[in-house]
Amino acid sequence: MAERDLYPGVHDFIEQRFRAQLAPRYGELHTVSAVTATARGGTDDARWTRPDLALAAVRRFKYDPTWTLDLHSFEVKTDTNCDPTSVHEALSHAALVHFTWLTWHRPGFAEAEPLCRLIHDRCARHGVGLITFDDPANSDSYTVRLRSARHVPDPEAVDEFIETRFEPHARERLQSWLRGGV
Repeated sequence: MAERDLYPGVHDFIEQRFRAQLAPRYGELHTVSAVTATARGGTDDARWTRPDLALAAVRRFKYDPTWTLDLHSFEVKTDTNCDPTSVHEALSHAALVHFTWLTWHRPGFAEAEPLCRLIHDRCARHGVGLITFDDPANSDSYTVRLRSARHVPDPEAVDEFIETRFEPHARERLQSWLRGGV
């Protein structure tokens, strides 16, 4: 199975379960997501700066007058093509987004298994979130094993990422939410 064959299932997980984890208890959350693997453009368009999927989340807490934009990137790996380099590939996205995730199709993930332990430990060391799943089509089979640390990309890089990786209608929705429109 190729990585691109996993994108629809990962996208469904992001939309169905992952986004719910981002919602503030008393505030508001709006999101747009996209498959960004084939998007080209921007000054940072290099091999490792093209996450497979991305989610832009705009949220506001009930008693906070400002909206916050957080970008999440998802590097998708098949059961057989994930190795320690995959963690560094996901980490490279931190130059462009706030949260980086390695999303690994690893049926029967077991931390006692050497490769699983190595990937887990390397993600923990570098602040990369780790999500594993058994069945790409079943969002209930996805497990967030490690939360991503918050990275602080240059705001110019964030703008460029959104401008070059998201469709115009998604960018318009983000702008509307950030201006306070719903």
